[in-house]
Amino acid sequence: LMYTTGHNSYQGCRYCNIRRIWENHIYFPTKPPKNKRKSTYYNPKNLPKRTHQDYLIKIQKWKMAKSNKDRVTIETSTGVNGQSILFELKSIKFPDSFPIDIMHLLYENIPGHMLKHWYGCFYSNNNTSLNMNEYTIQKSIWATIGKTMEKNKKSIPASFGRLPRNIVAHRNGFKAEEWANWVVLYSMPLLKEYLPKTIMQGWSLFVTAVKLCQKQIISADDVKEIRQLMLSFYKHYEM
Repeated sequence: LMYTTGHNSYQGCRYCNIRRIWENHIYFPTKPPKNKRKSTYYNPKNLPKRTHQDYLIKIQKWKMAKSNKDRVTIETSTGVNGQSILFELKSIKFPDSFPIDIMHLLYENIPGHMLKHWYGCFYSNNNTSLNMNEYTIQKSIWATIGKTMEKNKKSIPASFGRLPRNIVAHRNGFKAEEWANWVVLYSMPLLKEYLPKTIMQGWSLFVTAVKLCQKQIISADDVKEIRQLMLSFYKHYEM
């Protein structure tokens, strides 16, 4: 719809112009790793934003490409791969008219990655030295957590949505609604006895932000609080 490439290009974000770092895969840190000190540092509170005019300039550059190879290079560099028909509508402003995909980002992305950390399988190839940390919960405890979720099915009101399933056994098949409930209903009480206090405090920032995002009416103050919570969670996890 927006004609953007996503996070496979050097500029993967459709809202800002942060550029990627290559470290076996494409990664977008605001603070480069030690072996990438020449890369750009970004302030998470003030990222270089994309604008409507910025999109138009990059689209024009894409249109002026002399060959398909040049066009692909531009797409990889800018994250733009065409001109959306929505530019014909004067009421549409890129990227402001396109909200964040809350289903994939807040429900199906971040919670799943955090669960991999806690379960000890975030890093591939069973890299024990990287997967085993202070926030890794023993498999036997996870088995208990999963069984607890199954046992409490009958005590959860139907109005809460889909009934809880054993997250250990079914996490690969969890739907967005289940991840949402895991975040706001189950994760805090089920994990608080097993994760370090600092880890739980960091995770609670994300949980609170998601709860605010789920409100039927979101005030200007809510938006400010969500922004601050997300920034704090980012710093807790990334920095």
